[in-house]
Amino acid sequence: MTPQAQRIFFEAEAQAEWFIAILRLVISSTLALVLFTTVWFTGLPESDVLESQLIYAAMTMISYFALGITILLVIRAGRFRAWMAWPSALIDCVFILLGSWLSLSNMGLSGEFIAAFPTIWLIPVVLACGALRFNPALLASMAVVLIAGFAAILTIPFLASEAEARQGLIFLFGMPPNIVRLVMIALASLVLVAASMRIRALLRRSIDEAEARGQLTRFLPAELDDQLAARGLEAMREGQQQRMAVVFVDIRGFTARAETLSPADLSAFLERYRASISKAADETGGIVDKFVGDGAMVVFDDRHLDAASCAVVFAREVLDRISDVRLGVGIHVGEVFAGVVGGEGRLEYTVLGDTVNVAARLEAATKVEGVSLLVSEDVMQALDVRQSDWQHFPTLVLPGRQKPISAWGLMRGYAESDPA
Repeated sequence: MTPQAQRIFFEAEAQAEWFIAILRLVISSTLALVLFTTVWFTGLPESDVLESQLIYAAMTMISYFALGITILLVIRAGRFRAWMAWPSALIDCVFILLGSWLSLSNMGLSGEFIAAFPTIWLIPVVLACGALRFNPALLASMAVVLIAGFAAILTIPFLASEAEARQGLIFLFGMPPNIVRLVMIALASLVLVAASMRIRALLRRSIDEAEARGQLTRFLPAELDDQLAARGLEAMREGQQQRMAVVFVDIRGFTARAETLSPADLSAFLERYRASISKAADETGGIVDKFVGDGAMVVFDDRHLDAASCAVVFAREVLDRISDVRLGVGIHVGEVFAGVVGGEGRLEYTVLGDTVNVAARLEAATKVEGVSLLVSEDVMQALDVRQSDWQHFPTLVLPGRQKPISAWGLMRGYAESDPA
């Protein structure tokens, strides 16, 4: 999974926990309000057992409310981690199981009467909340815990007297518990609607990002896909300083050749030429920055610890493959500023800096010096080659630069003794 995808998943998980925490507050507050309001108006039969039952319900709702507050504080403090979703979800299951066990034990009923308690109606609500997390493993674990827990609860023995059991069951199917059941159905529906809205929002976001990514890939090199995924477009717009090897390739005598070719033949020639450049760049890890007429600019970024070596291998591959025309290739390595420029309708990956200028002038100097490839001293120092295969230009003067530089030229199109 790419860093961008991991970030999106983490944001979705944090948002899900935040939303579920809010739902906990709403659910506990609503149930408490409905239960105690209903009991207030309808009255509670004189029974210590039913009073204890009401106390257990109050304690459960207060604890559930406190859990929601705790999760909100953790997320707001920026301390939320993905693993926290597991205890958060499983605590929901524990609340239901513990509440059911306390209710049965308090009223002396056996586990066979578990379905009579409104607590059981919280299961759809809790599972619907679990679905908001987009984690199938977590949701399956919640289901396993609930099933196993209720299987264990079914083994609770019957302890109450017949009169106590009758009174308790009459209350459980009276108006207050039935109203609570209706409210739980409404809450489960609310959670499912919220889950549907979140899924739709995430789907819309995915579609928008896919469309935006499709627009970007129309203009930017495919090799930048990983960087776009990891850093995002805005970060790439800001650009960054990095070390790169820059290569310029140009066809010698292209103007004269173009005059002898028909437009169709010229187009086919340039298509084959550019395809060879692109294939060689792809095989050696380079990024084709741009094609301008018969010229090409290819860069090797800091993904390569041996960017200079990769650039030279690329140059030799190009010289070997495009052997039917004379080429000039210049290479320099150094610090550049790389980033994406342009509006949404037209984006371009740009590499700027003196390193680019030197590489371009080295390519132009190949024609004057009579060699196919010129590399700077910085490039040569990074290579593991026999210098005897290269011609040294210790004081090469480049156009537009006052100080001469040390450069090396390849004496033939392909040096067989060099490592390929």
